[in-house]
Amino acid sequence: MRKIRELRKEKGDTIKELADKIDYDFSNLSKVERGLITPSLKLLSKIAAVYDVKISYFFDQEENLSTTEKRFIEDLELSSADLMNNYNLLLDGEHVTNQEAEFVITLIRKLRETIKKIRPK
Repeated sequence: MRKIRELRKEKGDTIKELADKIDYDFSNLSKVERGLITPSLKLLSKIAAVYDVKISYFFDQEENLSTTEKRFIEDLELSSADLMNNYNLLLDGEHVTNQEAEFVITLIRKLRETIKKIRPK
């Protein structure tokens, strides 16, 4: 998928570096980039998270996705703002603020990075 390669290069990563970041076999990632393997939504989601883009970034507008498919892709990921707009989140009886949601997302990302460093595969 050319968009993965373009984004990876734009961010200055080698294919091996991206593969390590997403805990994925670099030879298979190379096949995905060359269009030999179709990426799963889970894989696209991981790459999108690493590079802080929406998963819809990987889908060309000219692919003529149906409304249902577009909605499905949009629902695959929620930013903290989306969470706050779409859900009434409560914690201990109080509404969760945007700042709290952003903090929790950042905390989870840092936790994931730390775990990957501790338990490399």
